[in-house]
Amino acid sequence: MKKEPRIILIVQTDIDPEMEQEFNRWYEEEHIPLLLQVPGVLSARRGVSQEGSPKYVAIYEHENINVQKSPAYQRAVETEWTKRIRPHFKNFTRRLLFQIYPDP
Repeated sequence: MKKEPRIILIVQTDIDPEMEQEFNRWYEEEHIPLLLQVPGVLSARRGVSQEGSPKYVAIYEHENINVQKSPAYQRAVETEWTKRIRPHFKNFTRRLLFQIYPDP
């Protein structure tokens, strides 16, 4: 039986300059640690663009599409700190990809 495809979630954003330090603290101290505790979240990593926009990218790997529907995931992405940071995102994009190679 073929397994469900893994999910790759790519999030890109710029951030208001006056919030950049707090944004990076939020990602490193709360957001990624909470997500990595959610069952089915396999990995999370971040990068910063050397040129162009959006400046920041985060790449997450999930076991399947249902991970994002779980109560644990919803709690991890709806914290008070997240709600305070989110309005400062600029040029925000979120792409949900089904992994096609290699087979999960």
